[in-house]
Amino acid sequence: MRLNVVFFAHLRREIGAEQLTLDVPDGADVRAVAALVEAQHGLSLKGCMVAVNETYATPDRALNEGDEVAFLPPVAGGEGDPVTHCEMTDQPLLLSEADAFLVRPECGAQAYFVGTVRSPNQGKAVEHIDYEGYAPMAHKVMQEAANAAREKHGELRVWIQHRTGRLAPGEASILIGVASPHRRAALEACDFLIEYLKVQIPVWKHEADDDGEHWVTGHTEHPAL
Repeated sequence: MRLNVVFFAHLRREIGAEQLTLDVPDGADVRAVAALVEAQHGLSLKGCMVAVNETYATPDRALNEGDEVAFLPPVAGGEGDPVTHCEMTDQPLLLSEADAFLVRPECGAQAYFVGTVRSPNQGKAVEHIDYEGYAPMAHKVMQEAANAAREKHGELRVWIQHRTGRLAPGEASILIGVASPHRRAALEACDFLIEYLKVQIPVWKHEADDDGEHWVTGHTEHPAL
């Protein structure tokens, strides 16, 4: 059977391609595909998470003809519903846009979180960070995060944006906004969303600092190879 295999961050650079078409035996699982990729390209996928058709999967997931298998290094933002805006963008993040979406007569409170590129970081001066993301899956993760926030905190409007591309110190990399009828729910939901996204969203950071360029160590919150 034929699969579409997708790579991100340092894997894409090591292989020299963002995606490959791979023929594997019928009934192969993710682990078998990983072993084949490792043998053909001389790299290690150990510690990588996996997504099948844009959903996190376990290494023993059986595959079918035409599946998309994405290998995701440890991570370091479909269209949303009418009360959720989810987006990955290479354009600057603007509070004014979030504000226009969130401010409604029925919402008595708006809370915002803006994450910016920090310098110095761990004692090193940062020149820039290149952000790379798996956009279709990131959209799904953002929507799942918004849904989970509503389950915990009730009626909310949610705005989530994550930058891609090269950012200098002081530029915003993520913008989260929450509107709610009441202050406490907005504040707590905003905090919940950033904690959820920082370990779930498939985004990687390539940082240039005093020591040169390197991939920022990430998280593996799902089963890894």
